[in-house]
Amino acid sequence: MNDLTYFHQCSFDFKCKCKKEKQFIYVDCSSQEIAVIPRFPSNVKTLNLSNNMIRSIKDYTFDNLAYLIDLDLAGNNLQAERVERYAFEGLNQLRRLTVANNDIAVIHLPEGIFKPLEFLLYLNIRHNAITDNPQGKIIGDLRTLETLEVDIIMEPYIDSLFGEGVSLLVRLTRLVSGLCGVYTLGRMSFEYLEQLEHIDISSCPITSIMLGAFSNMNHLKYLKIRFRKQYHSSIVDQIFQDLQTTSIDTLILERTFFTAVMFPYDVFYYLNNTSIRSLQITDNIFPPTNRTYIFRYLPTSLRHLDFSNDGLRQLSIYMPYLLSMNLRNNSLGRFLVGHSYMLSSKTDLQSVDISMNNIHYLTFALFHNNVRLEVINLSQNHLIDITFDTSHLLSIQILDLSDNSITHFNETIINAFTTLFKATDLKIDLTNNMLECSCNTVKFLRWVLDHNKRFLNQERYMCKFENGNIADLTSLKETVNQIQKECSSYTTLIVCVSVGIFAAILVLCSGLIYRHRWTLRYMYYTTKSKYYRYKPVEMDDIYSFNAFVSYSDKEKDFIINEWIPNIEQACDIKLCIHQRDFLPGEDITVNITNAIRESKKTMC
Repeated sequence: MNDLTYFHQCSFDFKCKCKKEKQFIYVDCSSQEIAVIPRFPSNVKTLNLSNNMIRSIKDYTFDNLAYLIDLDLAGNNLQAERVERYAFEGLNQLRRLTVANNDIAVIHLPEGIFKPLEFLLYLNIRHNAITDNPQGKIIGDLRTLETLEVDIIMEPYIDSLFGEGVSLLVRLTRLVSGLCGVYTLGRMSFEYLEQLEHIDISSCPITSIMLGAFSNMNHLKYLKIRFRKQYHSSIVDQIFQDLQTTSIDTLILERTFFTAVMFPYDVFYYLNNTSIRSLQITDNIFPPTNRTYIFRYLPTSLRHLDFSNDGLRQLSIYMPYLLSMNLRNNSLGRFLVGHSYMLSSKTDLQSVDISMNNIHYLTFALFHNNVRLEVINLSQNHLIDITFDTSHLLSIQILDLSDNSITHFNETIINAFTTLFKATDLKIDLTNNMLECSCNTVKFLRWVLDHNKRFLNQERYMCKFENGNIADLTSLKETVNQIQKECSSYTTLIVCVSVGIFAAILVLCSGLIYRHRWTLRYMYYTTKSKYYRYKPVEMDDIYSFNAFVSYSDKEKDFIINEWIPNIEQACDIKLCIHQRDFLPGEDITVNITNAIRESKKTMC
């Protein structure tokens, strides 16, 4: 009821805490095992007696509290038979009364007990005892009541839920169910309450709703229903048909297709005739199917769509006017690898939640044309990298990547986010990702440090080193400096080792070249002559000479004048000698190697 920050012990009762403002006192006596309601000063403005052991309220217990506007008696042991007829006498200014979580059957309260509460606006009598008779006769005295939170009768065949007595509650606009035994809503269920604007009967185990149950409720703006069992999608169609004649703004349907009823493609057709702004269809179990749910007929007035906890595997929506969409806890991971949830070429979407969808990878164009998107929730998936394009996110403010498998961002993603940091107020949440602390990721860690104000909950980030140790990043600067220092040492060592290896290879190669220098020179000149030497027109296919004769100048006369003529004429062979057969102008080494290569034998 009150913020206890500025409360102190009450002078009139040490079990209670008080706060005084001007001439009034705000009293909190909750959870003090009080069994009998004490007498309080007359200037008490609010009184909290919740969670005690009070079993009864005597006549005129509060008759001196003329200024009391809020009374909380929730969580006691109150019984209807022990609440006397004039228990609330004197509470003429009371605006709020809470008696939830007791053992009171409203129908058994004394008739006229609420008559003194002439200005009561709010009554919470939920989670007490439900009966099989309408309660309107007792509640009907509260002519100014605007909000009623109450248990509803368990008789499923009665026409009106509360009886004719509630017809006097002409100001009642808000109804919330507590304990509830209603399984069927018929055409007369809300008879005498057609002025209601807000109905929350989500605690009722609804299995069937007849056509016409809401059709006469022209002022209805908020409706929340949770089904117990639902076998036919036609029931949902009937709800939508009824809502065409209402002022519906918010519709919440839970477990609507819980028994694996196929979601009808024209389910939103009737809502096009309404001014609905918020639609929640949650906690369903859709049957496994390869069919993509394509919603083409979203009402143009719709701004908020919630399909969370539905087990959806494929979904595409035309949503040019939608502002927020919640797809949390579905199974869209495989679908979003190659598809987008959006079919329209433009959208006003500002917030999207696709957390808990078993996502490993996202298509590159997922957020294209989402220029107004401010919040993206991708938490509790299995992302290891950012694979979607961020260039269209011109209004992004929050990107929730918590509880994924991200170890670092590559340089492309770092550059993309750096660009966004300059153009937007983007903040990223990497909580519960096991980041990597190594030489390979030091650039990423330094980038996080340089933009630390852009990362939410940074004190909760964890980092794993190459040796397996895990540390938090509360001192990110020290951690980054330590890694950079270690990496610098490794770099110096690697450079030195590399230089040493290169020098050793160079020395080894030099030695091998020196040792085989003549062979290499021969191979060089042989190869060179193959492509550049002069070739006679007529030449033997294999050798041009039978032998190449190498001799010294001392043997020149003998070789030229006697030996060569005799050998060539007597044996009919052709010899190669340099005075006769070497090409003029060619380098001597080239002539020698050519002679050796083109001669079958070499003679020395």
